[in-house]
Amino acid sequence: MLDWLLKRTDTPAGGVMNSGFPLIPVGQGGFLAGTHVASNLGWRPVEALAPGDKVLTFDHGMQTVVELQREIVIPSEGDLEPMRCPLFVPRDALMNRVPMWLMPDQGVLLESELVEDAQGDPFAIVPGCALEGFRGIRRMHPGAQLELVTPRFAEDQVIYLEAGMLGYSAASVNLMCGRVFTERGAYQVLGTDEARGLVLSMMAEEDYWPAGPAADAVQPTTWM
Repeated sequence: MLDWLLKRTDTPAGGVMNSGFPLIPVGQGGFLAGTHVASNLGWRPVEALAPGDKVLTFDHGMQTVVELQREIVIPSEGDLEPMRCPLFVPRDALMNRVPMWLMPDQGVLLESELVEDAQGDPFAIVPGCALEGFRGIRRMHPGAQLELVTPRFAEDQVIYLEAGMLGYSAASVNLMCGRVFTERGAYQVLGTDEARGLVLSMMAEEDYWPAGPAADAVQPTTWM
């Protein structure tokens, strides 16, 4: 679908895809405790949510949380296991009002004319690992354990985090083999190679038109 994106870069595809860590698809992900989510009660830490609470979504207004998944990640000293090495997201890199951490398999909704589909939709979900190098986003050892919390809804949703970042929450289904996270629904979820190609093209455009990462960002309404 997005093979033409790689033609916009000067680096062969084999080189641009490898940043030292394996790319992984959108999966369970999770948001770090302390991350604020837009809810019917204002901006609330994600860990303070409970089933039955309502969260503001990108496309479907207020939606009810049906499940809250929690996980504790305890990083070992030294090199982190690549599949779980988080990324540090500087302030304003993704319209986030504070610096934050992003898990490599957490989906993020990006807007770009480079991904407009037949309906003219300029949005796509990419895994956090594909964002390495974009606006200062980089892999870092967190130096402490990470408490991850993910609100789940009846259908796939995109929710507002820290003012303007858009995080993807896939609906889950129970099967005999366990819980499986699918790529169904209304959102375009890019594979790892396509996602990395998109991010590299966005980086190339910003290098060509250096206006700053948030120069043309729509400033969200502040409400508590």
